[in-house]
This record gives sequence, C-alpha cells and structure tokens, in this order.
Amino acid sequence: MTYKIIFLNFLSIFIIAEICFADTLYLKDGKTIISETVWEKDGYYMYTVYGATVGISKNKVDHVEFSKEEESSFQFDIWPFGITVNKAIDIAEKNDVPLHKSGIITVNKRFHPQVRKYSDATDFYYNTKLLGHFAKVELAFTPSSKKLHTVTIQWSNPNTNDTKLANEIESMISEKYGKPRSKGKRLFYSTTEWITENKNRIEMNISSAAILLNYMHTDFGQVDFEETENLKIQKIKDGAKKDNNKF
Repeated sequence: MTYKIIFLNFLSIFIIAEICFADTLYLKDGKTIISETVWEKDGYYMYTVYGATVGISKNKVDHVEFSKEEESSFQFDIWPFGITVNKAIDIAEKNDVPLHKSGIITVNKRFHPQVRKYSDATDFYYNTKLLGHFAKVELAFTPSSKKLHTVTIQWSNPNTNDTKLANEIESMISEKYGKPRSKGKRLFYSTTEWITENKNRIEMNISSAAILLNYMHTDFGQVDFEETENLKIQKIKDGAKKDNNKF
C-alpha cells in the first residue's frame, strides 16, 4: 500500500472545519488535530486532511478521542451502515480494499487513492473472494448526505450451481439474525428474507445467473428515498424556472 504521508510542522495547528463527526488527536504540546477519521499504522496515527493521508508519530500524541459517528451497529463485513462516502474510502484505504466507482472497469487488486476524486459519487464496488468463491461487493449511498444504505454481494455462475454455497450463506445469516422471516419462489428466482431486531432487512435471491445478497438499512433506505424524491422535485422546479417562457 502506498501512502502520501505529510509530517506535521508543529508550529501550526490544523483545524478541519465543518466535520460533523470527527476524531480528535490531542498532542503532547497542547495542540489538537481534528479529522473525519483516525487510525493506527506502523507507529503512526494516520488521518486525512483535504484528501491527503497524513501521518504523525504516536510519541507526539497524548491521546485520541474517537467520535461516535451516526452509523449503525448493523453492518456487512467492515462496512457499518450510515458511514459517509469519505469514511468508506478511509476504511478501504485502511484495509487495502480495491474500492472503485461503479462503472469503472479495473483489474486493480489493491486500494488506489485515485478513488478519492469520486467522493461525490453514490455507488462503489470491489471484487473479492467470499466463502471460497469470487464475489462482487457493491456499496450504495444516499444521493445528498452520502450515507451508506445498501450493500449488495453477488456471486455469479458457476457458483449458483453450488447448493453448498447458498446453504452456507443461509446458515451463517440465520445463526446471527435468527431464522428467515420468509422463504419463497418467484418466476425466475427463489428468495429468502431476514428481518433484524432493528427492522433492517437481509434478502438473498438465487437465480440461474447469480446469488444476490442484499443488506438494507431501513432508516437510511428511507433517507435515500426522500433525498431522491427531493432531487427530482428540485430538478422540475429548476426546469420550470428555466423554461417558464416557453409555455
């Protein structure tokens, strides 16, 4: 993994404004550093500032105060629902996940900092190996607040012909969240659905083409719907203002 590391000039105080949820580094010289996220690596505290990854030696830091971000205990793998796009990119960098904006085809198997230039996007993906099979993991964020609301995992053929894979997925989810609320068959696929204690949904669809596993956060899913509708309304208003004289 390649880091762009900036070593601090301790004559300055770095303050990052307008961070709703932030981690704070308290330095031994009395100064503070505020960042959206802080993590440890190779004797340094790493954090982000204006898109760059910054490193400060741990022996310069008195203590770190971690924020309680608006994210849910419901999560898939390393992805808690409610995290922002920028936080997801930070998590990807920390775990060397080859996260990419959806629609971009790449064979990159490690994190690349170029993904940060797409922080305004809402859909990302990476390829990985899960339960011994290759899978594609997609992250979907709300359009305005950029909060993670859905994670989709897809195993494509020939994995769908392996009933052991589907059975193992169902067994693991049922062990954590209880028995499925419903199971049924549709025209082209079968479906199994779980509802968590907090009313979040997990849905597994099995067809001849793929196994799709969707983790859906109810509250952030509602935020996604509302923000999408608001953007549609705003688009119509902007169009009406522009084209008013045409009618």
